[in-house]
Amino acid sequence: ASAQRIAQVLNTPIEVTLGERDKISTGAHIQMENVTFSYSGATNQIENISFSLNRGQTLGIIGPTGSGKTTIINLLMRFYDVSSGSIRINGERIGGLPPQELRRYFGAAFQNDVFLNDTVYENISFLRGLENDQVERAAKAAQIHDFILTMPDGYQSQLDIRGANLSGGQKQRILIARALAGAPEILVLDDSQSALDYKTDAQLRKTIHEEYSQTTTIIVSQRVSAIKNADVILLLQGGRVEGMGTHEELMQTCESYKKIAKVQMGGVPA
Repeated sequence: ASAQRIAQVLNTPIEVTLGERDKISTGAHIQMENVTFSYSGATNQIENISFSLNRGQTLGIIGPTGSGKTTIINLLMRFYDVSSGSIRINGERIGGLPPQELRRYFGAAFQNDVFLNDTVYENISFLRGLENDQVERAAKAAQIHDFILTMPDGYQSQLDIRGANLSGGQKQRILIARALAGAPEILVLDDSQSALDYKTDAQLRKTIHEEYSQTTTIIVSQRVSAIKNADVILLLQGGRVEGMGTHEELMQTCESYKKIAKVQMGGVPA
């Protein structure tokens, strides 16, 4: 019975097909233009989403559960195709990029992800055969290096299944280190800092900005503190953009964002 279920998954037709290559000069590293998408074909999960990021900039996405935050990430990484609109990386429409070429752009850390029943090193390298200095650099940026050195065998210490011998914050920092270790062009942090205290989270973002300055970062979070220093912030509500701008601009122009910030940060200005 299990083999039959596995076979059903393996034999499922691929719905995302490769289109023709289409490159134009946009000047942007990532550009999403008038993107609309529906999982079911009936109700749109997101509508008319547009933003543009230059290389090295940071996009923060915030909004309530079900507002479309993760859907934007799924479309950017082309787990699904857009219903309408376009997404481009370096001016090239992602629908024309072979999957392996597209995936090489990204390093992604999600709130819940896979842990190998293997060493800390292998969990960060993640079967890519990375050099020790690449793994350590990423671990330092993710604020987990010092903790790893306190473990019995350092980077060769064994992790339990599902990382059971780690705390929630330690797990998230190892996943962020994994995302950084390949020095990606685009770093995606999808609610992957929720278990970190505010001080560690702030230091992590500061170090990433300094050490990976040419990496374009997209942070999905429920916390204003995690995205308030982003170059562009999207506030989503019901799949639509309710506010877009910097933290300071949104505090002046978007009442919904201002309310969230006041509740979370006690009304303290940036």
